[in-house]
Amino acid sequence: MLALLAVTAVTQCQARTVGPGSLRRGGTAGASCMLAAFDDHCRPAAYTLSSFGVDTIRTFSFRTTAHGNGCAVSITETFRVVPQQPRVLSRRVCARVHKTDAGIVADRCTPAGAVSLTRMSP
Repeated sequence: MLALLAVTAVTQCQARTVGPGSLRRGGTAGASCMLAAFDDHCRPAAYTLSSFGVDTIRTFSFRTTAHGNGCAVSITETFRVVPQQPRVLSRRVCARVHKTDAGIVADRCTPAGAVSLTRMSP
């Protein structure tokens, strides 16, 4: 007897890029998409927030993941000096995504520290 596996497509939320300088692309649609996926019973979704310098790229990759009886967002932060390969700076799992006056934020993270989905921290 063959067992059938249900495959759920991952929603690819619109990426946001910042820089170099004052250049901005993508708006907040991708962050809003992640918030909606998180709130929608942990619908599978992925989103990327990147900051570009002259020869550097800093990236936060967000992905909804089932965690225990709830939902979480796994976050991987990387940094790259072109043409080198990206280096992982941090990995977090956050238990909440919500809207604040400052934008959309993932918090209740392990290791501790909130992460903005709408703006790059310095």
